[in-house]
This record gives sequence, C-alpha cells and structure tokens, in this order.
Amino acid sequence: MAIHYLILLSRQGKVRLAKWFTTLSPRDKAKIVKDVSQLVLARRTRMCNFLEYKDTKIVYRRYASLFFITGCSSEDNELITLEIIHRYVEQMDKYYGNVCELDIIFSFTKAYYILDELLLAGELQESSKKNVLRCIGQQDSLEDMEYLPVQDFEAVTSALNYNTPDCNVTGGCDLYTTKSTGSDKKLYKNIDKDLESQHAALLKLGASLSPPDRAHMLATSPSMQLFSHSSAFGPLSELSSRRTFAYLIATLNASHPHYDFSHVLRPGDFKRERNLRRVMVNLDSILQNVRPGFEAKTFSSSVGSETTSVWGPQCWALIDKEMRLGECTIFRYLPDIDPFEEDESAIWAAHYFFFNRALKRVAYLYVRVVPVISSQSPTLRPAKVAPSKRHLDPDSVGAQKRAKYWLGDRDAQLVSPPDDDEETLDDGLFWNRGEDGDLVSFSEDDEFNEDDSLDDDHDEPFHTSHGRLMSEDIAGRMDL
Repeated sequence: MAIHYLILLSRQGKVRLAKWFTTLSPRDKAKIVKDVSQLVLARRTRMCNFLEYKDTKIVYRRYASLFFITGCSSEDNELITLEIIHRYVEQMDKYYGNVCELDIIFSFTKAYYILDELLLAGELQESSKKNVLRCIGQQDSLEDMEYLPVQDFEAVTSALNYNTPDCNVTGGCDLYTTKSTGSDKKLYKNIDKDLESQHAALLKLGASLSPPDRAHMLATSPSMQLFSHSSAFGPLSELSSRRTFAYLIATLNASHPHYDFSHVLRPGDFKRERNLRRVMVNLDSILQNVRPGFEAKTFSSSVGSETTSVWGPQCWALIDKEMRLGECTIFRYLPDIDPFEEDESAIWAAHYFFFNRALKRVAYLYVRVVPVISSQSPTLRPAKVAPSKRHLDPDSVGAQKRAKYWLGDRDAQLVSPPDDDEETLDDGLFWNRGEDGDLVSFSEDDEFNEDDSLDDDHDEPFHTSHGRLMSEDIAGRMDL
C-alpha cells in the first residue's frame, strides 16, 4: 500500500502541512485540498473516519485542533493507514514535547523531517521511534554552517602556499562550524532528495528482477553497496549518513565557489581514513620532499615585517588546538576525474576533512603540487669550434638532411648534432626559474641561430648562410 498525500488541516480550514507522494499539477492539488477540506470539516465527531473520494479513499483523524488527512488507494487497508497517522503524531509529540498547532506553525520544517523519516514514496520505511528521533537529532546538529576566520589557520594556509624552482605548491586550511545559510539548507535538502530517489530507483529495479538476479545485483552493484554498507559515511539509506555526505559537499562548495560539487553526486569519491598518524606522515613527507632544506618553523620574511610559515609539527598543533584531531572523523576526497585539473595537472594532490561531531566543526585541508615547466621553442646556443663533417656521426648527418628537407632551412636548425662538450637539450622544455622561483622569460637578444649547410658530395667544413650575418666573435672561433 502507498499513501498518495498527507494534509494537516486546522478547524478553520487552514492548511498547516501538505506532503504529496504522487506527481500532480498545482491545479489538481488545489482542487483536492479544497474538496477534501469540505468533506472532512463537514463530518461530525462520532462519524466514521473513512470516506470515499472519486477513485481513492480518505482516511483522517482529529488530534486537538488539527485534522490529519491521508489519501490512499481504494484497495488499501484503512486501519494500517490510520496507524501510520497515529505513529506520526506520536513522533512529533515525542520530539516537540506536548506538540500543539503552534509548534507545527513555527517549526514546520521539523514536521517535514519527521515525516520523511517515517515515509518513503508513501510507504512506511521506519517504525522505530528511537531511530527516527536519533536521525532528527543528528540533523539538528547540521542546522547551520558558517566559516570561522581563525588567525592560526591563516598561518597554516600560508605554509601550504609557496614556490620552488621546480614546483608550485598551493593549498589551504579552512575551518567551518555547523551554521548554514539558507542556500546551504536548500543544498542539504536537494542532495538528500537526490540520494533518496536513487535509492528508491534501485529498490524498484531490484523488485522487478527474479530472486537470483536480485541477489546478484545486491552483491555486485557498487551503487547498491553504497546504500547498504560500503560508503565512507555508512549506509546511505540512513539519513545521518546522507547528511554527513551533504555536509562535505557543502564544505567543498564553500571553499571552491567556482565549482559546483553537487552537480554530480558520487559518494564513492570519499574514503574514510582511520589512522590519523598515517595521514600526518603522508602529508609531511610530501611537503618536505618538495621543499627540502627548510626547517619546520616560522621565520621572518626578508621583505617587510610579514612572517612566512614552513609546514611542520607546529601546523598540526594549530589544527589540533581548534579541532581536537584525536576526536575527529577523517575523510579523504579522491575523485576519479579531478575537477581541479582543468587548467594544469598536479603531480600530487590531497583533500582531507577533519569532522568533529561534538564540536560541530569541520576542518578542510587541501594541497596541490604542480610542476612549473615553461614550454619554449629550443634556442641554439653559441657554437664552439664547428666540427668538420668527417667527425659527425652518419646518423646525425642523415637527421640533418631529413629535417632540412621536410622542415626547411630555419626549422632544420632545431635538429642539432650531438656534442660531447655541450649539455643535451630537454626537447624544448626548460626549467627556467630564478632564485625566487619565478619564471624567467627568454630574451630574443640572447638567442643565437646559425644556418649550417651540409654537402654530401664534398668533404668540406661548414659554411654560413649568405642570408644571415655572423658576429666576429663566433667567426673567429670557427675553422674556416
């Protein structure tokens, strides 16, 4: 059996709550509310609580000044529907404490939350009052979410942002408390609704299969396993697990406002880290290998009075001061497709969440290590004494010929013969970094290009091209 809708109606005909489990147009909903209200309000106190309306059945019951009205199929059991109504009233009375109409008026969202815990797609999904109240209590802890600007965390963020001659390290450490805005509450509701619809679709699919196929799907389907036991947050069929997942998604959206992480929900991208020490050692080793030779302390910058932090144990102490890391639940974000690699790829990245349920706080620590490589066209260095053709390797001569034939005279210069006295070029990829780690652009005045021609018929030394002049310094060093 399935309930089509549930309406809370006052004695004056005011709708206090309406929940629809079927898809109807606003006009049809308004007509049902109007007709059902007239039918129920016209009934006397001692009359039957069941009546027919079109092809459906109306089951209602009055509690104090409110009528609880449900619509169900004509074949459904009226007594079971009446018991569901009574169970809903008991849950609200237990949560609010002597619930009255004003409680529902001023805290109607809680009434919706309790109803969502009891009913799923119009079916009774949870009959335990204790479990419902536990889930609602956990949801109360996620009512609000607010960013906390902590001075100590700014020092941690500073330690996660620096440049080296080889790499560019960017990161941060943000602290949030469970103080959500209106948009965050809407996000929680949308994520919970999407996950609930996915679960309902999987259950519907399993019901349509044969028992062997259903058992195979339950055992092998990754999506089904996420809802049963294998997600990092626990079974996603429970509201508390879905709320924890929604909380981390909201944290990602708040820290990275340029990307919407709720667009595609993938709970499998999060992994549970159960060893705090392993997380600390992993992060420390990577950052120390990227920046060797620096002591883990805070030192004064040479420019101005600002201080620059170097990652070390003191950073973990600052985080522990605000979060009590020993009491935190740790999650790691490991997406199959990294949304942060649209512009540049990282050789290493980490995203950690330290969630302290008792303090109602979460710390989000993220860091990315990106190699800084400038892609420049290779420039020829000033030549030393030009070797004669008889000292060249035959393979090099052939390579020069092919390059000149296919690429032309100018581009053929890029294919230079190997020289034991010179360093081998890196195929156009130069780690051109200054002492401060910034890029040093090549100057056109520093570039030297030579045009050498090879004659396969005569064993003669190199001759310069007539279309390009050569400096006296280079000409003096060549064997003409």
